[in-house]
Amino acid sequence: MKQKKKTGIIASLCTISMTAVVAAACSESPASPGGTTNPSPNNGTNAPAVVPLSLVQPDGGRVWKEDNPVTKEIEKRTNTKLTVNMIPNGDFANKYNVLAASGDIPDIVRSNGFDFQKYADQGLYLDITRYVDQFGPNLKKALKPELWELTKYKGKQFVIPFENVAGKEVPVIRKDWLDALNLKMPTNLDEFEAVLKAFTFNDPDKNGKNDTYGFGTTSRYDETIMPIMGAYGIATGQIGQGAPMMSYLKDNKIYPVAISPEYKAAIEYLKRLWDAKVVDPELFTIKPDQAQQKAAQGKIGYFTAWWSVAPQILTQQLKMKELVPNAKWDPIFPGLKGPDGKSGMQSYGNIGSTVAISAKTKNPEAVVKFLDYLATDEGWELTRYGIKGTHYTSITEPRTPEGQKAFDEKWLDPLSQIVSRQDLVDKVNAASKDPVQVENNRFIDAAASYTLYRDAFYGIPLTEEQKTYGADVSKYEEEMLIKFITGAEPLSKWDEYVETWKRKGGKPILEAKIKTYNELKTANVTSGL
Repeated sequence: MKQKKKTGIIASLCTISMTAVVAAACSESPASPGGTTNPSPNNGTNAPAVVPLSLVQPDGGRVWKEDNPVTKEIEKRTNTKLTVNMIPNGDFANKYNVLAASGDIPDIVRSNGFDFQKYADQGLYLDITRYVDQFGPNLKKALKPELWELTKYKGKQFVIPFENVAGKEVPVIRKDWLDALNLKMPTNLDEFEAVLKAFTFNDPDKNGKNDTYGFGTTSRYDETIMPIMGAYGIATGQIGQGAPMMSYLKDNKIYPVAISPEYKAAIEYLKRLWDAKVVDPELFTIKPDQAQQKAAQGKIGYFTAWWSVAPQILTQQLKMKELVPNAKWDPIFPGLKGPDGKSGMQSYGNIGSTVAISAKTKNPEAVVKFLDYLATDEGWELTRYGIKGTHYTSITEPRTPEGQKAFDEKWLDPLSQIVSRQDLVDKVNAASKDPVQVENNRFIDAAASYTLYRDAFYGIPLTEEQKTYGADVSKYEEEMLIKFITGAEPLSKWDEYVETWKRKGGKPILEAKIKTYNELKTANVTSGL
């Protein structure tokens, strides 16, 4: 899947002051949920009744303030009265399970990813298809058809999707080392290997010491090997994290990455790098904070991690420029091509969260109209940046002191994660004149522009087989990957590895997932085993 659009910093990662907002024309008269001007009440006698709406969501690091002037303005413009329950992120799943078990849930429920599926099966949520068609024109316009399709469940639309930026990771390289050694940005695996050798053995920092490695990490090794996997047309997912590796669909068959020929080829390349001693020997054991310190001290020339690691964690938080004045990290772009010309990174999926409506809500029309207002330019801007003239000024200027104080106190934008407008986020970031945000944009844009490989089973719920065997299969995948790369086990044992993978539960997991996939998508795919 190819994504070329510019992307914006998501609200949960934003650690800098807002420097730009979307220039959206705000009506001087209060607007209705549909985005049109509310008629003035006739001396109050014909005023529509205020609609009470309740909502529950993870807090996302924000706090709910009862006298929030922004919330009051939203209520005024939508003719609603909100009751909001903000549950700490880490407690949300357990506390919402208790709430759901009672059968008495709020009108609006925001939850993570595809968590809504198990509750839809319990009959808790409303099929919103006809309500969105009739009362949600801005929702339909704001959200891509793919997002709606991805969140259909058993042929019904139970939720409004919140768009996630699927490209998160960036392979980065020391541009100043390339310049010092008169090397160009690598574009394929052969060039990459040559650069790594030069970074390791040719004294790129010119300190006269043999103290650098070409290939390192700042987080987990499964991130830093991601571009290598992508060069062979695959992505592994989070190795050893309790779930088997990703799968891919080809010619109506689904293949597990962990036993694929592409995966074996990628391992062979990684073993070559290991044997050439261009890989930090602590790659598989170092802790993230220690790895980041090593990178900030100028000991490695390449890593792959979340887009924010190079411009924010290393450069700003760890003050790398003070330690290594000439240091400059650049994204490896457009990517590293493999033998067949492929390149890419792992997709983290397009669905960040979803919003469901209770099947027992008394006024589904009003709920959808409220959500539709939040999808307008005016509604989106209000929920994120507050009241214009009070909390912020314009697209080219920062928050007002009052707005910055509210933002820092985390009560300004508690409803900002209900409805997504990625197009406006992109516009905000592109308009920023803040040097920090401009630097961030280089990495954000790169992350979103790579070819992205998504799991064939993305959005498919856990099966009982995965719950039973998943942890053991995942642990075995990680164990053997490390052994193959380091030479603790020879690749001549590949066939033995594949058969053991199947016996440990890989095969029943795959078969069960395919069965669920076909049921939910009305498809007829088969196993590639």
